[in-house]
Order: sequence, then C-alpha cells, then structure tokens
Amino acid sequence: MAAFDWYQATVRHPVDDVLGAMLELAETAELTHAKGLQGYQTRTFLMDEGERIGEIWHGGNHPYPHVQFTGDAAQSGAILIRKSFPEHYVARIDARQDYADPEAFDTMQAVLLDAAHRHRVKVGTAGDHLLRKVGRTVYLGAKSSAVQLRMYDKAEELRQKFAHDPAKLMVIPEHLTRIESQVRPQSQQARLVMATIEPSQVFGASAWTRDIWQSVEGMDLEPVQVTKAWRPSDDDRAYSYMLGAFGGMLRRRLADHGSWAALGAQIGFDLDERDKAKRG
Repeated sequence: MAAFDWYQATVRHPVDDVLGAMLELAETAELTHAKGLQGYQTRTFLMDEGERIGEIWHGGNHPYPHVQFTGDAAQSGAILIRKSFPEHYVARIDARQDYADPEAFDTMQAVLLDAAHRHRVKVGTAGDHLLRKVGRTVYLGAKSSAVQLRMYDKAEELRQKFAHDPAKLMVIPEHLTRIESQVRPQSQQARLVMATIEPSQVFGASAWTRDIWQSVEGMDLEPVQVTKAWRPSDDDRAYSYMLGAFGGMLRRRLADHGSWAALGAQIGFDLDERDKAKRG
C-alpha cells in the first residue's frame, strides 16, 4: 500500500499550537532547537528516543511555521497535520510503494524507461547496475521539475543504514524495490489540493507518472494539478476568435489559392501592402 515518505507544509496557525500538536506523535517525545534556515529564526526538532520524527521551522522573516516529516514518520505526521490543521499549504509531498519480488527492479526499470522515452523525460542513474546490481537507483525528471520519480534498491539502503545493528539487519528482506513520486506544487491552489490527496494520488501528478502507475499497479489515476493553470494570452484568444468568426471565409479562399501555403503567402503580401498604403 502506498504511503507518504515526505510531507512538508506551511501551517497558518501560531507556532505553539503546531508544536503542541506535534508532541502528540509520541508519548516520550521531546523538543530540541537549532539555528533556522531559509529566513526562519529557529528549527525545532521533535525527538523520540534519540530519533528525529519531525521538525518545525519558525520565526524570523516568516509569519507562519513550516513543518517537515520524512521517512517512516511522514505518514503519521501527515495524518496529524491534516487532522489538526486541515487548511495548510504543502510545499513538498512524496509517496512511496514497495515491492518484494526479486524481479521487481528489472521489470519496473523497463516500464520507467519506456515512459521516459515516450514522454521525453530526463533519466539518471546511480549505483551498480552492471556487476553486482546492488544499490541501484533510477531517476526520472530533472531536479528543477515539479514532479520527479525515483526507483531504488531499498533493501541495500537499509543494510547500509543498519550495518552495525544485527537485530535490525535480520529482518531486512533480501529484495525490496521502492518507487517514490516527489511533487513540489507550484501554485497556492495546488498546495491546498495536496493537503487532501491520498498517497497513491501523488503518482497522478503528471502524465508519465500516471502511465507508470497504471503499468505497475494496473490502476488509472485521476490527474492532479501541480503547476499553474495555463491561461491563453490576448493573442491566443484573438486568434481563436478569428478562426471561429472567419474560418469559413478562409476555407473558401483556400479553394481559390490551392494550398494553405499559397493562402498564407497571399495574406502576408496583403498585410505588407496595407502597411505601405498607411505609410504613403
């Protein structure tokens, strides 16, 4: 089942209210503080038994606090923020889906590359894809894009992370492939919409991620708008009006001239002649 893997949002409520809500995530949670980033005065970390489960940026040049949950804490953090502060503005949202099939990486890699080819999406790789085939990662989408997707060897990542913890190493599956869809909504309306969608819907943020999800999960997703809605320019509207109002006349002219190229040349010539007459 898909779950959130990163949840970052601005909450338009007093910082004390947000901190109080975050403390509900763990019975033994405590707060620590550090210097802020990106114009915020303070970063406050929510810690539980030495593990960071969330953070909040506040103060400085920003009137409202900004929360961030990552990894395993992202799902519970997202649920908490949505329950406590339904109207908030998501800056980044990631969703993940895991597969334990030994052939999953190779099978889905073909799907990702096919989607990237058809939609002209940038592809990048990391890790050992040729010899041991461990630690592999495939990236789709540029870092500057509103939507990115990555697929990687999650089992190897966990083995590296818990290399000195035998108890945790024992429960790591031999094979675990993860795909993650990362979305940075580009408008205020999109940021509000992201505060309501389910994890699987994050994969609906672009045509190519929807194609990938349909191929690997067999489910069609509704499009989710993450960029600013396109609005026609004045020239676009005028051109559309011209086609509607004078389309019939242009087609009749086409019959006289024999081709659109000839008609276009005639229109260009007539416009030049009108300009000359005005100047004369």
